[in-house]
Amino acid sequence: MISKHNTTRFAAGGMGGSARSAEPSSISRTASAKPVADSGAGQIPVIWANVREALRRRLGEQKFDTWIARLDLVAEVNGEVLLAASSEHERSRVDTDFGHLIQQAWDQVDHSGRSVRIEARERIAPDVMALVQPAAEGFVEAHDGADEPTAEAEEAITVNAEGAPTLENFLVGDSNRIAFGLARRLAIGAGVEANVVTIVGPHGVGKSHLLKGIEHALKAAKGEGSCLYMSSEDFTVAFIDGVKRKDTSDLRTLVRRAKVVLLDDFQFICSKPGTLVEFFSHMRAIVSNGGVVVLAADQTPALIDQLDERMRDEIHGGVIAQMELPERNLRREILRAKADAVSEAAAAIDAEFHLTDEWIDLLADRLPASGRALCGAVRNVYCGTVLAGKTLDKAAVEKSIQLQMGGAPARAPKIDTIKDITARAYGVTKLDLESACRKRQFAQPRQFAMYLSRQLTKCSYPQIGRMFGDRDHTTVLFAYRKISAMVAGNEGLAEELRQLEQRILADPRNTR
Repeated sequence: MISKHNTTRFAAGGMGGSARSAEPSSISRTASAKPVADSGAGQIPVIWANVREALRRRLGEQKFDTWIARLDLVAEVNGEVLLAASSEHERSRVDTDFGHLIQQAWDQVDHSGRSVRIEARERIAPDVMALVQPAAEGFVEAHDGADEPTAEAEEAITVNAEGAPTLENFLVGDSNRIAFGLARRLAIGAGVEANVVTIVGPHGVGKSHLLKGIEHALKAAKGEGSCLYMSSEDFTVAFIDGVKRKDTSDLRTLVRRAKVVLLDDFQFICSKPGTLVEFFSHMRAIVSNGGVVVLAADQTPALIDQLDERMRDEIHGGVIAQMELPERNLRREILRAKADAVSEAAAAIDAEFHLTDEWIDLLADRLPASGRALCGAVRNVYCGTVLAGKTLDKAAVEKSIQLQMGGAPARAPKIDTIKDITARAYGVTKLDLESACRKRQFAQPRQFAMYLSRQLTKCSYPQIGRMFGDRDHTTVLFAYRKISAMVAGNEGLAEELRQLEQRILADPRNTR
């Protein structure tokens, strides 16, 4: 059995990993270990601090905090570095997903051949667990006897790292202002007069960013136990593991001990009836104890068929905030922020990358897409120029737009496409746009469509006239001049038509 007399003690904790699966037997006081003086284990806490910092950068704050940060460095047992996980589920998940990365990072700074092993706390004897001591946060300079990570490894981790998602680096616009306001109130512990908050929006608009921002702020202000962030996958895996063991108490304890629970991708849980019922039992317990549950979903609860009336009513009894695709000004901010981040990272390896305002505007105008897709467009420009050794020019930006639009060069839209999208935008039909009716509700959308047809196609005035109920070319000319003058003097209308133009240009029919 392991005792305090034959176990190497570390003054470290809080982060770990495993390159070797846990053995079936528990860690007891029968195992042997070298004394500190003989094993050179005094270096291990210092080595561990360096490994910890490298892995934090490589995995990112969210994964690090969710799966790694709660592990404790315990002792060296038979040449293995022993780490304690809070549950068997946590041990299994970390070992499977991150064990090889942790061992790899460990090997870079410790050439003594030690392997890293994770065990669930309940399988480790109490007197061995008593050896755990809190570790200092942050980077610790490597001990003289420990090798530092190579410059190449550090560079690879640093250049590829993304900034941690916080509310401070979330970009706010009209499309997400309400959701951000809710998130900010929750992050400072202020009430929103609701125990269930649902953030709804298409993928890539920043729902996960908001949830992680709330988590980051609450944990910084009130401690680790104040808040729990889980993806639907994490919850489902934990529930299934518990069902297999016929004991879901670990999941129950994990979820219900937090005052604020943040669940991402709620719609995925809804496709699994058993998991959905389990989650709602936890949600009701949290709410009854005065806690708050925040859901993020791609669909509004009213459109999720799997919810029964009681479930839907419980969600609708809270607050629902809608997020939309970013408007043009916000798209410009997102693109500029991402371009600056890529430029800064490129500078670390002596590469120059600068997107001009002209090219930022081109991307913003041509890609009415999610924030995630906009960031991908900037990355595509970088890879297609700097990494390929080519000139950063308008052609490279156009190529990035083509990749985002499906790979094929976009053609000028057809007038039929312009009529279709304009009609839907103003609640009329294509037949209304082609009719002889001069009522304002039909005449103005008709003039908008004529104006855009002249702007976006190479068709002549007579050709456009024929497509709008066989009208004379002078009618089209009048409409074009009228709308041009209105746009010049009305910024609100100009933005409205820009949005409509972007929807027309983004239509998939343009690539067929």
